[in-house]
Amino acid sequence: MLAELMQTQRQLTQALVESRELRSKLGRRSHQMSVLQHVSEILAATGKEGQVASVVLDVLVQEFHCKRGGVWVLEHRGSTYQPMELVGMPAGASANLTLPAPNPFLDHPLVLHQPQWLDPLHLPAALRPLAAGQDLQIYYVPFEHQLLLLGFAVLAMPSGHQWPEEDQDSLSLLQRQTAVSLYNAWLFKDLSQQRDALQRQALELERVNAQIKEADQLKSEFLALTSHELRTPLTGILGFTKLVIDGLYEDEDEMRHMLQDSYASGQHLLSLLNDILDLAKIESGRMEVKVEPFSLGVLIEEVKPIAEAYPRNETVSLLWPELGADFPEVMVDPGRLKQVLLNLLSNALKFTKDGTVSTKVERGVGAVTISVVDTGIGVSPEGQKRLFQKFAQAEGGHAREFGGTGLGLVICKHLMELMGGSISLYSEGQGFGSTLSIVVKIA
Repeated sequence: MLAELMQTQRQLTQALVESRELRSKLGRRSHQMSVLQHVSEILAATGKEGQVASVVLDVLVQEFHCKRGGVWVLEHRGSTYQPMELVGMPAGASANLTLPAPNPFLDHPLVLHQPQWLDPLHLPAALRPLAAGQDLQIYYVPFEHQLLLLGFAVLAMPSGHQWPEEDQDSLSLLQRQTAVSLYNAWLFKDLSQQRDALQRQALELERVNAQIKEADQLKSEFLALTSHELRTPLTGILGFTKLVIDGLYEDEDEMRHMLQDSYASGQHLLSLLNDILDLAKIESGRMEVKVEPFSLGVLIEEVKPIAEAYPRNETVSLLWPELGADFPEVMVDPGRLKQVLLNLLSNALKFTKDGTVSTKVERGVGAVTISVVDTGIGVSPEGQKRLFQKFAQAEGGHAREFGGTGLGLVICKHLMELMGGSISLYSEGQGFGSTLSIVVKIA
């Protein structure tokens, strides 16, 4: 009976020990489940990879007593794993801890989707500081979703550490939650980028549509204006020619005057048609220039008589520069530069009612600046923004008052670019005159 009693006592003691161990395991399992439930709620509420990494590393440190470690996340382009959160490492250590993707451990024989101890002999150089200075082992915890390694944790644990079954189960649940959260963050970032890209495209489309509407309106105005501009000289040519044919003139001087007016109208009509044809060549890419060294003094002397013959108010004076014989040649297409200069002078004379129109030449480093300065009506800041656009004039109301198609400066801009030069305008505003400058290279 005594032996039976002692046997019963031993069995009871063993049962009590097992019961305490079971209660301890159940208590830890219950605690871990509570922690994981709380973590799951947090992870479900965040769409940022950095926050996911921070929450997960806190759990690994507090619940599994990790000494050092970190969480790496797949960079969005998929080329590297970036350390998002570290513990037990010196400040600034993350700068040297980037690992390659899709395999961050190229020299280590391991299955990337399974948690395991890492062999210290095969650790990447970037991870060796995690196990340095103490008796530590490195444990690898992957976060895999749909066969894609979205990130991983690397934990420095005491050597000989064993993972109890309940810890392994909790760690497995944490892995799955983290992988899903990282995948959701990945999708959220991708969708955010797509949304931002769509918003930028929508804004760009709105801007393009506004430009198309403006261009369409300008083109309509251009067609109406051009019809008027073409009809006016053509009517003059037909009218004066008819008068001469019918003999409705008093003497030869009056007939000569009619023919001169008819010729001037023809020249104006030809100029308008040339502008339209030049624009068509530019837009089709068939406009050609032949750049060669040429004397700027010779070119200005050729321009002078033509510009002097342009119609202008009697109170407007034309001023010309004096170029010495040693002034360098410039690299231009002489015919096209002459066309540009005449266009600028014609515009200046047209918009100047009183004062001067001056042509100035200034030599710079490797280039020459030719400026046409007038004391005319000037250009407002808003007008300056649209001055080099097709079918646009600086001030819309001036089209009817001064005429023109609005193509001249557009053509000049393209011609200067084809010759390797540039054109620009400066004006302090309406009523303060304007300066149009072209820059050409020295030969």
